[in-house]
Amino acid sequence: MNDLVHEVSPLTRAIVWLKPANVSPNDVHYKAIDYLLDGLLTATMKEGSHATALLVGKNFDRKIYVLATTNEPKKTELESFLSLLEKEMVTGDRILIVDDVEGKESFLTLVPRNLRTYCHIL
Repeated sequence: MNDLVHEVSPLTRAIVWLKPANVSPNDVHYKAIDYLLDGLLTATMKEGSHATALLVGKNFDRKIYVLATTNEPKKTELESFLSLLEKEMVTGDRILIVDDVEGKESFLTLVPRNLRTYCHIL
């Protein structure tokens, strides 16, 4: 596993994975995210390639949301994800940004200011 697994704590509420367009099980963070989601990422990818996928797993008895997307997600998809997160976030929670495509700067401009404080970039 890589550093991502070690970064996830009980305070991690979400992971935003800015992924390559053609994701592969050999990609740097694929195995870690699949591990954290008990194989849900692989099951989803077997259904077909999606530009964006929202996955929900368990993390220390709380939900963890994973948004696997390209560095330019559709505005409506991102707004829906952030709206869902906003209702779940409490003081101290974190959103991990995993950037495999060098898109974090443009992505963070799309995140509302009140949620940016929760973001932690890997």
